[in-house]
Amino acid sequence: MTDDGLWMGLATIVAVFLVPVFAVLAARHMDNRRADKARKLDIFRTLMRTRGLQLHWEHVGALNLVEVEFIDCPGVVNAWKEYLANLGEEIPVIEQKNRHDAFIKKRNSLLTKLIDEIAKALKIKVPQLDILEGNYVPLGWANDEWEQQLVRRGLINVLHEKSPIHIHPYQPLQEQNPYPPPPDTK
Repeated sequence: MTDDGLWMGLATIVAVFLVPVFAVLAARHMDNRRADKARKLDIFRTLMRTRGLQLHWEHVGALNLVEVEFIDCPGVVNAWKEYLANLGEEIPVIEQKNRHDAFIKKRNSLLTKLIDEIAKALKIKVPQLDILEGNYVPLGWANDEWEQQLVRRGLINVLHEKSPIHIHPYQPLQEQNPYPPPPDTK
């Protein structure tokens, strides 16, 4: 056997063993990239779906995964940190309407920025205005949430002795009383 034949034989043997290994490694790499994109896309979809329900458990869960899944995207991580910093601030009481409204507007703006950065990282084109205003939350849900907050705040004030429970005797209106007044006995 000549030297060329020997080298060709060795090259064939090496190719027979290494090509399948490289094929498996390439397939695993592609699967990992697909899974990585799917996880990122799931976070994006969840934040888009729950952007009007920021107390929803899915929204919070997606937020908690941003840092892990988008670690290689500094724009996303920075927007996430800004939004989280705002989430850690206390919302001004509703009675201070201007401060309260400005705070909520800023919070929504920071969430919009975060979702926009995620969309850019995923190469999805969504106008920021659509992110900010393009969600639907039934008015009943908003009312329920508001009423629950009022009830909780009122109960907390009672329990901390900041507010009393007012009890009044029941006095039905005359129109609601099905019985006629008692006869005059004078």
